[in-house]
Amino acid sequence: MTNVQATASDSPFIQGRNARLYGKPVSECPYAEGSEEHAAWMQAYEEAVVSDPPETP
Repeated sequence: MTNVQATASDSPFIQGRNARLYGKPVSECPYAEGSEEHAAWMQAYEEAVVSDPPETP
């Protein structure tokens, strides 16, 4: 039996935030719609938009 531990970067929330920060489209969410993981991924993706610094002209 293998003792595999999850890291913070494995969480759907962190994955969603990172996807947004690295410019990936929302369509790349790997989780099934309606799942808790999908909801967490989407929430983080959307929150990353709010926390992005404003663009300078």
